[in-house]
Amino acid sequence: MKISLIIFLLTFLSPSFFSQSLITNNQLLWQISGNGLKKNSYLFGSYHSNDARVFKLSDSTNAAFLNAEAVVLEADIYQLFAEYDMRLKEVNLDFDSNGKAFTSDTKPTQTKYGNEDGRPQFLDLYFQQMAYNMGKAFFPLETVEEQIEAFESVYERTATQKNLQDLKIVQDNLFYAYLKGDIEKVRSIIQNQLNDSKNAYDRLIVKRNINMVNGIDTLCRNKSLFVAVGCGHLAGNDGIITLLRKKGYIVRQVFASYSSIKTEAEQKIAKFNKFTYFDKKEKFTAVFGGKPIMDTNVNYFRLIYQEMGQGNTFVIEIENSQNDNLAEYAADVIDLPEKSNFTELKHQNSIQAFEGVGYEYAAGLSWKRIFIVNGKLIKLICYGGNKFMNSNRPQAFFNKVIFEPK
Repeated sequence: MKISLIIFLLTFLSPSFFSQSLITNNQLLWQISGNGLKKNSYLFGSYHSNDARVFKLSDSTNAAFLNAEAVVLEADIYQLFAEYDMRLKEVNLDFDSNGKAFTSDTKPTQTKYGNEDGRPQFLDLYFQQMAYNMGKAFFPLETVEEQIEAFESVYERTATQKNLQDLKIVQDNLFYAYLKGDIEKVRSIIQNQLNDSKNAYDRLIVKRNINMVNGIDTLCRNKSLFVAVGCGHLAGNDGIITLLRKKGYIVRQVFASYSSIKTEAEQKIAKFNKFTYFDKKEKFTAVFGGKPIMDTNVNYFRLIYQEMGQGNTFVIEIENSQNDNLAEYAADVIDLPEKSNFTELKHQNSIQAFEGVGYEYAAGLSWKRIFIVNGKLIKLICYGGNKFMNSNRPQAFFNKVIFEPK
């Protein structure tokens, strides 16, 4: 085990290794080898949160992620972009005497994975986003539908039997156990929490562990993997580590090392923190934090990207325009609320555009910029939390959507 660790560190880490601290009881990263594998893979225990503290990845974790040929998660989270708004409630805005939107609420908006003060994505989605940004292959171990069904069937029944204070204590204990990398403690807390619901632990953890191990077994024979699954799935007699060993793999802990300065791996990963999208047909480029997806639920062009941790959404819509005099119906397209107003400006310094805060279906109040290019009505839309809606981030996104003349 010690020899394997030394080889890993010398192979993947920069010279800053010699100013590193080594934490041997952090059990979040594991090396998978043997059983006929030509290349090693790595198993990482994740936490479904955007809290900045869970993003303090060890040097060895960054190196394992950088060098993996493929990234594997529990599910394809990108499928949720067009389906769910991760904010727990919509933002309420007021309008001053000039119709300009504002809010006196300075609290960060709460989301299903944290709040606006955390990172844009929660940890699992960060790995998937960076995989796409870096051109790595991506594979899910289960479908989104399977995952949602398992969680809803268990947690709705469990939550009704616990008061909110009890749940908060459990979640706090779980979080701090995770930060220590204590995978057995995490597993134990989850099992105790699920004891109130019959067969909950078996359905949510044990059965899913078996399915996920079968998927890992298939995938790691073809590519070197970085597998990130919820930390609660790793430990125990029914955990992924034990199940992989039963299949003949050698699964060794990789100690957590932390440098006082950024390692070479961390610096290389940081270069991929944005995604430039180019559409050949519509002839435009746009800059997102990660790869956007096409919304197939509508019959027109709709490109969407979400920051699920903070609850912010970025949308580009394109439709045929029946009337080139946009000023006549700009207020209707923006769907202005009472007492609000919009402004006229030049997009790309030459295209007549209108911008304001209006209603968006299923999203509430949203920033919008609209204009016409090549006979097409372009709608740029952003909505999110309190801080996002009162920042210049929507306008910064709008300004980086650049159309080329056809």
